[in-house]
Amino acid sequence: MLEQKDFDLLKNMMESVMKGTEESILEKVDGKLEKTEKSILEKVDEKLEKTEESILEKVDEKLEKTEKSILEKVDGKLEKTEKSILEKVDGKLLKSESLVLGEIERTRIYLEKHIEKVQKNLDDMNQYYRITKLENDNVTLLLKLIDDLTKRVEELERRTA
Repeated sequence: MLEQKDFDLLKNMMESVMKGTEESILEKVDGKLEKTEKSILEKVDEKLEKTEESILEKVDEKLEKTEKSILEKVDGKLEKTEKSILEKVDGKLLKSESLVLGEIERTRIYLEKHIEKVQKNLDDMNQYYRITKLENDNVTLLLKLIDDLTKRVEELERRTA
């Protein structure tokens, strides 16, 4: 049978074999763990990158929709505001046009009255001019008659003298 020394020797041998195997197993496990960690990190990075891209795409889509919605609302409000301003401007233009036309009518009536007065004065002056011309013609005729009579009287005086 085996003695205690043999048992101890066997035990030491087993321990050294176990130690070498344990270290070998630990090295292999460490290597595998390292590879697995790298693989997991790469996969996590890929997933994060895809998730980030997906989130950015979704954010871009939402921003685009929001922008379109805001632009549509702004366009609608601008259209309403433009319409309102144009209506107000049209109203004010109509009022101004009425005022201007009223003032033009008032000025036309005023000028027509003055033109009538001037026309009446012109008619009066034409009548006065005709009367004066007739009087001048009559005076000229009378002077001619007097001149003729004076010549006849002078001739008669010469014949009688």
